[in-house]
Amino acid sequence: MMLAQALQMVFFGGLLFGIAGRLVLPTGKVSKFLEDNQMVVLGGCFACNMIAGNLLNTGAFEIKYNGELIFSKIDTGRFPEMPELLELLEAAVRS
Repeated sequence: MMLAQALQMVFFGGLLFGIAGRLVLPTGKVSKFLEDNQMVVLGGCFACNMIAGNLLNTGAFEIKYNGELIFSKIDTGRFPEMPELLELLEAAVRS
């Protein structure tokens, strides 16, 4: 979780510096590097974002109503069909 958060911070920070590096950083080697390699920096940022997303992806899809679990993709191994979901929600509202 901490690694995913760190990668997200790298993503947003990299976007900031990649797009507005000249405005944010004083003129120097880092600013020149960012200006000369803008596509590489932005590509690296998006790679960090994709890795962070995969680290956080659990495959979970759960629907709760008033704190009661109505449907769980982890338990069933599939997504609900719309008629099935409506039926489950109607039953939860009635009870």
